[in-house]
Amino acid sequence: MNASPFFRRSAPATGLKASFLCLVLLASVGCQGPKVVPLMPTPILYSENGLSPLDHIPEQEQWKPRKVYFATTRQRTSDLQVIDYSNEEAARVSVGLALIGFGNEGMTWSDLQEISKSTQREEAVDLSIAGLLEAGSFDPKTPDATRNGPGAWLLQDLNQSIESSRDKDLMIYVHGAKVNFYNACAFAAQLDHFMGRDMTSVAFSWPSRQNILKYVFGGDVDRAYRSSESLAILLELLSDHSSARKIHIVAWSAGSRVVTSAVSRLRQQYPDLSEEELQKKFRLGTLYFAASEIPRKEFIQKLPDLDQMANRVVVTVSSNDAALKNANLFMGGGPRIGQMAGGLTEKEVATIEKTRSLEVIDLSLGGEERGFDITGHRYWFDHPWASSDLILSIRTDWDPEQRKLTKTGHRMLWGISADYPERIQTMTEKDLTFRLHDVE
Repeated sequence: MNASPFFRRSAPATGLKASFLCLVLLASVGCQGPKVVPLMPTPILYSENGLSPLDHIPEQEQWKPRKVYFATTRQRTSDLQVIDYSNEEAARVSVGLALIGFGNEGMTWSDLQEISKSTQREEAVDLSIAGLLEAGSFDPKTPDATRNGPGAWLLQDLNQSIESSRDKDLMIYVHGAKVNFYNACAFAAQLDHFMGRDMTSVAFSWPSRQNILKYVFGGDVDRAYRSSESLAILLELLSDHSSARKIHIVAWSAGSRVVTSAVSRLRQQYPDLSEEELQKKFRLGTLYFAASEIPRKEFIQKLPDLDQMANRVVVTVSSNDAALKNANLFMGGGPRIGQMAGGLTEKEVATIEKTRSLEVIDLSLGGEERGFDITGHRYWFDHPWASSDLILSIRTDWDPEQRKLTKTGHRMLWGISADYPERIQTMTEKDLTFRLHDVE
């Protein structure tokens, strides 16, 4: 036990409305929006099997940009000619959709398809904001308002997207600190891209500022917790009114504070519901906590709520995450959930042992045999092995062994062994095509 590192559209856009939608998308930021981030490295899931996440896309859907929905607690800027969201907190939640461009104008669909299965790229593939549409905003303290106006538009358009998608699940991405609105949308889009462009995805953007000192000392932690109330409202809205089979959440770094608080808040709002009733009501699939910055003691305290609410709770840990080490050093609160550290109390151990859904993936385990460690704060999308398991965790119902992870001495703890590429290659094209592209 102690040997384990963890345990030590308003209406559908048709006719004139469709033309108006396109006009707003183009006019909001111009034909070519600002460059945001480069496309993440190709997950080994694809490169080792010679597959592209785009191989199965029918010709009529071969459009380079990708649409993601958004909900944000950022204040919209005062410029009425341009849609943009600042670092300031808003009293309302704005909702809409973002169109994310992939590559420059000269890049073809075939180019993007090849790049998305290759480990080598001649140059970076920049992601940009190609258009934004805001449906409106609502007051999170009056949930009924979300069932009309912008809330109704979001649900109607989002449900159309879900029902027309090959995968009827929904993914929500919640970013970390030092991230702006555009970055949040771009990250959601590239995760969606490497999940085969089969799902419907949402970026939840809370008002972090692009200065780490603002997070450490300047109140961005409080902003994260205040935004959790809006995320909880959004999750309940989606569970009550969307047609999604399952709702998955990917939380990076400080986003784990937002997600943990929101999901725990929902559980506490329904104390009389059983675990089965909670999962039937909210339909939460995988909660994926990547390089999470939430203090471990806080996470474990709320873990029973997460365990009852979701099908699966995945936590990744790494031995050398400087951001998490510095967070503990300068902010206090003890080790973060994404760190490898011991010192659990007996009560915390007992809480962990009672959980049904928890999976801890130690990405540093087996580093000596591999000849390298999987470290840093961005490993979950920068490292092709780590990103592959994230994709499989969201896109399939497979357990860790089916996802080709390695067993350890504890039922909840898993690693990535040196032969992971060979393990991935044992997945047949038929298996991958069915599970990643045709999930009903």
